[in-house]
Amino acid sequence: MLPASSPSRRAFAASSLALWLLCLGLFAVYTASQVQMQTDSLWSIPSAASILHEGNADLDEYAPSFTQATAYARGVYGGHTYYEYPPGVMVSALPFLAGAEALFSLGRPLLAHLGAPGAGALAWLELFRSTGAVDLGSFHRTEQLIASFYVCAAAGVMLVALRRRVSARAALVTVLLFALGTTAYSTASRVLWQHGPGLLAIACVVLMLARPTQTSRTAFLAGLAVALAYVCRPTHSVTVVVVTAYFVLRFRRLLPAYFAGAALVAVPFCGYNLHLHGSLLSPYYVHPLDVAGSRFLMALAANLVSPSRGLLIYSPFLVLAGVGFVQRWRRKELEPFEKAFAVIVLLHWVAISAFPIWWAGHSVGPRFFTDVLPYLVFFLAFPVQLALDAPRQHRGLMGVLTATAAFSVFFHWRASTSYDVHGWNSVPVDVDSAPERVWDWKDPQFLRAIPARFRGNPR
Repeated sequence: MLPASSPSRRAFAASSLALWLLCLGLFAVYTASQVQMQTDSLWSIPSAASILHEGNADLDEYAPSFTQATAYARGVYGGHTYYEYPPGVMVSALPFLAGAEALFSLGRPLLAHLGAPGAGALAWLELFRSTGAVDLGSFHRTEQLIASFYVCAAAGVMLVALRRRVSARAALVTVLLFALGTTAYSTASRVLWQHGPGLLAIACVVLMLARPTQTSRTAFLAGLAVALAYVCRPTHSVTVVVVTAYFVLRFRRLLPAYFAGAALVAVPFCGYNLHLHGSLLSPYYVHPLDVAGSRFLMALAANLVSPSRGLLIYSPFLVLAGVGFVQRWRRKELEPFEKAFAVIVLLHWVAISAFPIWWAGHSVGPRFFTDVLPYLVFFLAFPVQLALDAPRQHRGLMGVLTATAAFSVFFHWRASTSYDVHGWNSVPVDVDSAPERVWDWKDPQFLRAIPARFRGNPR
């Protein structure tokens, strides 16, 4: 049982120091966790390098590096080869790469005398400037550092947002659960997937909408954050539609500011697509969704409770997010923006379940739910506060929270530090060829988190 918090603890949880220590501590944990599974992200750094060095996003200068294994992540348009995934990912890397290149270039004379760290920096600089046959796997650490920054920043933004709604202590505990007990850790922070930058954008959406008042400035920033999320990942189209409708219904006078913020991102994004594809959206953004398909209902259930992809299996404390929503609804405390958050989560669940690859390919647990975690975490904060403020009166709630949090943090830590968990995707059968494996309770992915010597399992 947790003791009641002292005034000094409450003051610390509400301080700027707590915010900075949270972000720095998470960054240390993320970057010390060695699992870095490059798949969809393989061409993100070379694409950004192409922008910096040649002023274009094509990958033609890396043609000798093209292999059949990376063909799925490349496409040929107008006679040039490009990264298939959203441009927001490579653009999100630009400030870090430009800064590192400038720093290492200026410090080259000094780096030569700094031993192994200096030699590593110089080797990175040479690799980053290389073309032709390049070892894409050598960028895995670069991707991890950038992705970790974005997820840590998302956690920091969520802490600021939640402090306005619940106690500082409850906000801090809730954000730690988000950062260490979900796919924010085991997926978004590992390499430069679409999820990391997208999480920060959605956290900013939560921050803007959860404010007590809306002004032209906050509407502008909300539009900017919504657009940034979309150019990172197409599933954020749900956020685009719902948040735009929210402003239309609630703050029409602020629509010019909202659309002005969105236009800062939307105009260059659409211009890029028109130049490359001859349309406002790339092929990656127009995948069909099939809600009438024979597997749709099964996919709905799988994304929620299946033993290898279920959100409530791999982060079971998120059940309390639903409890928080229901409690606020029954008490008639739900604010309009909270209803918008709930609608986004519901529609997102439908969309990922109607997607042809609803099991999320080779991934860890409920990867597709990563994009809406900030909305779920918002509702989680209310039961967390209830448990922390009166642990004796809510022993059951505290017990459930403690047990589910312990399991979640352990699993996502193991998935971030051991490749055994990822091995489930391929052994004994590739999940892409047998997606029904996500329902196999005899071999769930979470059991791979247990070291093989304790499992007594030859897999």
